[in-house]
Amino acid sequence: MTDGHRQSDLEERIKRLEDGLATLRCALIDAPRALPAGGAAPVLHRAWPFSLGILGLGCGLLGLGPPQHYYQPMFAFLFLLLAYHRQACQLSPGHWRWPLAVLNFLLLCELFKLLLGGGIQHPFGWFKVPTMMSLPPAGNEPWYQHLVPGFQLSWQGVSGFSDWFINLTRIQALLVIATLVGALFRFQPFASLTALALLILSIPSFLNFNWDWVILFLVLGGSALYLQSPPASYRPGGNY
Repeated sequence: MTDGHRQSDLEERIKRLEDGLATLRCALIDAPRALPAGGAAPVLHRAWPFSLGILGLGCGLLGLGPPQHYYQPMFAFLFLLLAYHRQACQLSPGHWRWPLAVLNFLLLCELFKLLLGGGIQHPFGWFKVPTMMSLPPAGNEPWYQHLVPGFQLSWQGVSGFSDWFINLTRIQALLVIATLVGALFRFQPFASLTALALLILSIPSFLNFNWDWVILFLVLGGSALYLQSPPASYRPGGNY
């Protein structure tokens, strides 16, 4: 079999898999625009994504902690508006609309806490030099011990070097913006490089998180957001 036939066969299998997933999504997810007149009611209740989102939010708070910088809710709010505007995430009908919208905002705040949680870092805080410190004599010591001063060896940082710091959150925010802009204009090499730089720069902050809970947060929170998205075949500009 030639490479061309193999590529065509692989594309055909991927197309059949995508069509099957789209059919399954239409059967499970509430997509009012996709339902024909008199169609069957959606099977999946909105309590399912809400429950998954609540569990994911709890795991996120345990693994990441609450947001500590205003960049995180700001990016979460803008990203949520963009998702609703582009119909990547559906506004739920009825009384589920605002509880789910608020829950989605909180989930995105935790997600951006993972991406923008670097905070203030002291990269040379470990650099210290030995210093001899003179100890003042105690008042209850004999007079002859006052003639010989006491010294103590301690380790101190170098002023202007050990206490130098960088605001890692600001650098992460710039890299996130650069990655989103590169993806928006479909400049994939630039977006890939900025995303790689963001990943490498965030490694020190990643080590501070409890990844047992973070993994559960990503799975549960991502599932809650996915269950609120319309089927791909019915999105504007869909490929099916």
